[in-house]
Amino acid sequence: MAQIRVGFIGLSASGWAATALFPSLQEPSVRPSFVVTALCTSSAASAAAAAALYAEQAGAPITPYHGPHGASQLVHDPRVDLVVVAVKAPAHRDPVLAAIDAGKDVFVEWPAGAALEETVAMEERARARGVRVMVGLQGRYSATAKVIKDTIASGKLGKVLSSTVMGSMSRDNLYWGPQISEGSAYIYQPRSGASFSEIILGHQLDTFTHVLGDFASVSATSTIVYPSATVVDSTSTPPATVRVTTPDHIALTGLLASGALVSMVYRAGYAPTPGRTTFLWEIDCERGSIRVEAPPPTGPRSHLMNICDMPVYVCGERVEFDGAGLVGNLAASWVGYLEEKRGEGQGGYVTIGEAVKNRRLLDAIEKSAREGRTVHL
Repeated sequence: MAQIRVGFIGLSASGWAATALFPSLQEPSVRPSFVVTALCTSSAASAAAAAALYAEQAGAPITPYHGPHGASQLVHDPRVDLVVVAVKAPAHRDPVLAAIDAGKDVFVEWPAGAALEETVAMEERARARGVRVMVGLQGRYSATAKVIKDTIASGKLGKVLSSTVMGSMSRDNLYWGPQISEGSAYIYQPRSGASFSEIILGHQLDTFTHVLGDFASVSATSTIVYPSATVVDSTSTPPATVRVTTPDHIALTGLLASGALVSMVYRAGYAPTPGRTTFLWEIDCERGSIRVEAPPPTGPRSHLMNICDMPVYVCGERVEFDGAGLVGNLAASWVGYLEEKRGEGQGGYVTIGEAVKNRRLLDAIEKSAREGRTVHL
């Protein structure tokens, strides 16, 4: 099979695409099968600089596009087979749909649009055109998730009876807490697609349901602990503040389709003080238990399961395994995509249909919290 030519919308010298997505295509397991041939950024200068930087790393020329028409030009470039959309969620919909209409496969970052209806539109259009749309939910491909899933599938612990998750987002990240960076202030705008629920809970729920199965019902409570956030890099005096409009604390209980009872609590904005639990996932089965617990933080995102591998304990004994890390987990998705393209298997990457399912679950959680009732799925 010829190399798949990739065009990046949102690949610049820094940011998520630069630190995670582009490097994942340079992993030895996928690099021979992909080549980046185009990119698009907001300005001519940044596009030219990024093209020069990544062409040197990729060993092939990259065409730079920019500005309001750049994404459309990239999508219709005959030297692009697959389009990667790695911009903010409100800007996902148009380039994804344009790429689908052009008959090109797509990789779009989670949450794949600013709201459920946008994700649904992508799924419907992709199905109608026979196009593959991958979604950036890499946590399920972590070594941590695989160890848990394989342990349960082995049957040695018996049926899963219940599961509890406690997670948090440190204020050091400058998201969803009492302080925020100027570049991230958009997350509090309506339909930003970047609420605490959509990003942090959304990533965890994808991994959780991949391991334990889908929810049958949910009951949730949420609140805003930090009603305003100071923009820490603001040039105004006094520093600018933004009003917080979406919950930064979420608790939910529910039943899985298997009958297992689930409880989750997610909190944002806490100071990283010694002894504070940042991530804990317990799974109780008939004949034993599984525990995943983040070690003391080594950085502001070291307690996020979609970013880092974490220790796994089965019946109190630590399981030894080698993790591939964030970039390696993303590379696993590319391998899954390649296998499907070659007719060698399916299910090796998160599809846009699975993203719709995750979106519906998040909407059910938000509806439950808003209306104060159990929502059945």
